[in-house]
Amino acid sequence: MKHYLLIFSFVIVLFSCKKAEKEPIETVVSTKVLNFKSLSGVENLLADTESTEVMVTRSIVLRDPLKIELSGTSEVKLINFTLKTIKDVHVFVKLTADAERVELLKIDSITPLVTFKLPVSIVEKEEQLYTESGQLVTVPKQTDLSKAVFTVVVDDPFYKRLNAIKIPWKLSFRKSQEDAGNWYRMNPLHARESLVMFTNLAYLFSQTSTQTAFMAYEGLTANDGTLLSTERKEAVYRDILTRANVETGLVRNVSGLGGGNLVAGAEYVLMRHYNKNSEEVIVHELGHALGFGHSSNMTYASSSKAFHLAMRPLINKLLTDREYPYWDYRMLNTYNTYIDMTGDYLREGKKADGSRHNPTKYEY
Repeated sequence: MKHYLLIFSFVIVLFSCKKAEKEPIETVVSTKVLNFKSLSGVENLLADTESTEVMVTRSIVLRDPLKIELSGTSEVKLINFTLKTIKDVHVFVKLTADAERVELLKIDSITPLVTFKLPVSIVEKEEQLYTESGQLVTVPKQTDLSKAVFTVVVDDPFYKRLNAIKIPWKLSFRKSQEDAGNWYRMNPLHARESLVMFTNLAYLFSQTSTQTAFMAYEGLTANDGTLLSTERKEAVYRDILTRANVETGLVRNVSGLGGGNLVAGAEYVLMRHYNKNSEEVIVHELGHALGFGHSSNMTYASSSKAFHLAMRPLINKLLTDREYPYWDYRMLNTYNTYIDMTGDYLREGKKADGSRHNPTKYEY
């Protein structure tokens, strides 16, 4: 009996081995991960040394400030206008219209305000890469990338907050940059603070609670002094949500200027926008951009009612809760870093007695 059991056990083991030999071995390919610190040729954007001529060519989509584009025939260029380091950046390519995009590589992190180039490996050789759905495919060597579409996906909570902004605003800077009339020439530090301020503003107006509060706020008037109807308020908010472009600049002699796509403020506005109860000027100028004049309280308050007063408790809450994408003045530290400088940086400098123009104190 024992003899038969031994033979039976041997047969089972034998067939099990043969079955195992026939099963395919799963191929595992690791997605290439680049360490940002190892990259060469990284250039800074909106740095203090950037020329005015270069600065005014910048345009930034506030809800998606990391761009990728083909550079030449075998490289891609990444352009990062975030003001915080972002992590887990995945680079994808779609080679044909009907193909699923595949992941070329992952970058561990990217620091703020930089641009750099990366070689596209599939130009040099055939590669095994994963599709977006997780399928391992063989991508042949590519000789022409002119029709390829490159995209980035950022698995970073901060960047996802930016992506959640509903408004498609693209921020740009006035092409005419000179000290003339009510205008100062901007510097990169003003551009950086403008990027913070308008990103936060876009985030504010993207909140359902903001739209609800605006619609419920009573007493807002048109240019002729009549109350805004529900339909007119809906149209105003739709204008905020759908306008494509916002242009800004640096003003002097006045607190701000606005109209069309232009929403511009004085230097002190850029220094104070992190503060509670500091929204009046920028919301006033946005009111002008939305088509309202000084006879409407969408700009100046009347009868204790105003557009900016409707926004004040919402803005203060976003600051208190630290929910804004950029809520901390210490991130850029513009005011403290340049407080003793005059001329080209903080344009308002010091008065003759040594005191600051428009001194500010940050409170949360």
